[in-house]
Amino acid sequence: MMLMLAAQWVRSPVFFVSDNFVGRPVFDEFLKKYIRSFKFQSIDTETFLAFLKKNLPGIENEIDLDVWVDGTGIPPDVMEPISTIHDKILSASRDFIAGRILSDEEVSKWQGHEWQLYLESLPKKLTPSQISALDGLFQFSMSKNWDVKVAFLTIVAYSGYKPLFQEIDRCLKEIGRMMYLRQLYPGLLQSDLEEGKSFARRVFEEARDFYHPIAQGVVESLLTKFARDV
Repeated sequence: MMLMLAAQWVRSPVFFVSDNFVGRPVFDEFLKKYIRSFKFQSIDTETFLAFLKKNLPGIENEIDLDVWVDGTGIPPDVMEPISTIHDKILSASRDFIAGRILSDEEVSKWQGHEWQLYLESLPKKLTPSQISALDGLFQFSMSKNWDVKVAFLTIVAYSGYKPLFQEIDRCLKEIGRMMYLRQLYPGLLQSDLEEGKSFARRVFEEARDFYHPIAQGVVESLLTKFARDV
């Protein structure tokens, strides 16, 4: 529900209020009352602000509502979010470059999003030994989570790691989602391995009928962009 409300109140002070002024319990009650009062309705900004001031008295003295509601950019008093797990993952990716591999205990509770962030925080180009170590320990190339698998195979593509090119081939012929094609094809086309470009062109010719026409056009534009380097 909060995500839905966030979509409505793109520049609303609501989330800032919740953590920094009224506290979560009061904010939760505010949300419940809001839903009870306006369910199955659409309201304008003026109605919402009147409701906000009535149910959180004095809030206009704590926050510059004009800036938060009608201003541009990020308000100057916004608080930066803090995520311990996010910081730990970024630290782990830096440690890997320095030569330290994650232990099983460290990652025992990691889910797909954590692994995706970890992989996307690594350099796009790694050495063959680094890629082999990662896949040997965590089997990213065999992952059932496409976000994780593609994040890893993107590194494989940019790095020109041929032992896993067949997995890229299989991947590009099984999925047609633009977000994945935009990662893997540029990786192959910008690979340090010269044959990465010809490999990308061959795979596309074999898979193009499987892709949506818009996706076909995007990949064709990528191939054209890098054609001078083939």
